[in-house]
Amino acid sequence: MIGGRGGGEAVAPRALASGAKARTGAMRLARGIRSLVVAMVVANLAYFGALLLPGNPANDLVNVWLSVVVLWIPVGLVWLVAARAGFARWEVILAAAGITSNALGDTVYSLLMDSSGNLPSPSVADLGYLLYYPLTIAALVVLVRRQSNRITGSVLFDSSLAALGAAALLAVILGPVFADATSGATVVDGTIAALYPVFDLLLLAAVVAISASPVLRMGPRWHLLVLGLLLFAGADIAYALLNHGGGYETGTPLDAAWAAGVACCVLWVEGVDYARPDAPARLSRVPRIPVAALAVLVGLGVLLFATQVEVPLVALVLAAAAIALAAALVMVRHATMVRLLDGQQRVVERLTDLDRSKSEMIGTVSHEMRTPLTSILGFLELVLDDAGEPLPESSKNMLVVVDRNARRLHELVGNMLILTSLESGAGTRAHAPVEISRVLRRTAESLEPLARSRGVSLTVTCGDSAIVEGDETQLERAFTNLVENALKFTPADGAVQVTADSGVAIAGRPGVRIVVADTGMGVPAADVARVFDRFFRADNAKHEVVPGTGLGLAVARGIVQSHDGTIDVSSVLGEGTTFSVTLPVHAA
Repeated sequence: MIGGRGGGEAVAPRALASGAKARTGAMRLARGIRSLVVAMVVANLAYFGALLLPGNPANDLVNVWLSVVVLWIPVGLVWLVAARAGFARWEVILAAAGITSNALGDTVYSLLMDSSGNLPSPSVADLGYLLYYPLTIAALVVLVRRQSNRITGSVLFDSSLAALGAAALLAVILGPVFADATSGATVVDGTIAALYPVFDLLLLAAVVAISASPVLRMGPRWHLLVLGLLLFAGADIAYALLNHGGGYETGTPLDAAWAAGVACCVLWVEGVDYARPDAPARLSRVPRIPVAALAVLVGLGVLLFATQVEVPLVALVLAAAAIALAAALVMVRHATMVRLLDGQQRVVERLTDLDRSKSEMIGTVSHEMRTPLTSILGFLELVLDDAGEPLPESSKNMLVVVDRNARRLHELVGNMLILTSLESGAGTRAHAPVEISRVLRRTAESLEPLARSRGVSLTVTCGDSAIVEGDETQLERAFTNLVENALKFTPADGAVQVTADSGVAIAGRPGVRIVVADTGMGVPAADVARVFDRFFRADNAKHEVVPGTGLGLAVARGIVQSHDGTIDVSSVLGEGTTFSVTLPVHAA
């Protein structure tokens, strides 16, 4: 046992030392990467500045040695990044291999070129240059595969369409280069000459495809990747066109574009290493580009251009493919939209049926409850009036409680029946001229006992007698609900005022506005928009234990709307609430 403990104690210091050594190594690696990043940026700026100096082309110090340094610093940096990732990220390894291959090709070219800055092709430098493209594309493919669970058919269509449109346009631009390639002295010469524009075309098509997709984001610094590939491929295309016309000279600022493109790609790789391999990609906030429309326009433009000027066959094929894919995309999306609309229509019909069934069930249950409740209330009234044998006072008190709650239940059933009838379109059965002042006076008379019992002043002020067309019973119920609601939420010594003013208009017609204002507790601002919802009760009403079912205001709104009217509410917490009802006046 002692020996075992001694062994454990000996292992612990070794483990701690190993961990400390690993942390030290990681810190040194991080410092080395940061140093090379700074060196790469400084070297690129110095190289570009030197190429801008008078004297074109630049001297050998700039044209050979500084260009080699500018390309090999990123090589060291990208392999340090691969080491930081434990050589476990294939996209980093492939990108590092591509950048190394490009640097090897450029070094060979710089060392073997003649005094005029040219190196006959094919050469070993071509091998290094050409390997850069498939290795870089392979790194992109690895990252795309990581995001395959986020790539839908629509995204794939958009990206492919964007790539075809861009490729068709580039094929036209690179037409002279393709013509030079096909006129090569040997098959090898022609093949190598053709591979450069083909790879440039593929690389730029990949850039366009990535940019056109909202989910294909190759790491946190994907914008640097797009910029780097655009710089590199753009420099290639400019070189090919200049070389076709015999106007390219080494040691010009164009050479800095290749180095800057590689530097941007290296900064992207360094950022990719920091990101988790399977981290979810955030959708781009940049507005979506109309890829299909642009691709079709490009394809049509290439075909129209071909009617006037001879263009490469590959450009015609790509343009036709872009138009065909766009047509297929439109048809697929149209079919998808039709299916979605059909599905939504079925869902709407199902929900409508469910809502109808719910209303029918509520109406049936409410109707079946109303009959026994009416009988219960009738017999309770007889018992309380001593129609039978006299009851002890204690028994009467208990029956009063039963009567009060039975009436509340009867009111709830009545409100539910009214809502059901309003939803079914049968809410207003009688249509006749209704005098608003008479309805408001009857409402006040029926609620005056409640106002007195609560110590609340209830006043009704009517101007000229406005006439509306509708169901007088229903309108009286609506205003009763509004005034009763105001009385319930107004404390003692408060006031409820009901006013009617016919000097208003509604939907271009003469109207009358009825306002019910109280000095009660008010409604919280967050609850004002929901006061007309069924069964909704404001938080302060529940806190103050104010009785109610939450249906009265919903019923009032339903009745007002069935009379082509509007109802609004405004409230200030602690000061009161105002309901405003506007109804069209009956045409004489």
